[in-house]
Amino acid sequence: MFISRAEIASAVTAYKTVKRKSSVATAAVETADTFDPSAEAASLADLFSSVTSEPFYRPDLVERLRRQISEGRYYVSTDQIVEKLLGRLILAAAV
Repeated sequence: MFISRAEIASAVTAYKTVKRKSSVATAAVETADTFDPSAEAASLADLFSSVTSEPFYRPDLVERLRRQISEGRYYVSTDQIVEKLLGRLILAAAV
């Protein structure tokens, strides 16, 4: 698909027009609006904070692998490499 310069300019002009109209409309919004989260939303926020408080990775495993690699002792069998490659090819073909 090819988008011409005229179409881009038209889209930019339309965006600027809508942006100007929306900024005028939002100036009249009252500042006394409030938001009270539901119990479900508060529960979800608590769950999110508990999940994100721990590291995304396993520090002990990462340190062990880093040490093995730096010492030249890290080994992956050929069978494991081939299995992963074939698995990825099968997934890519399915998509």
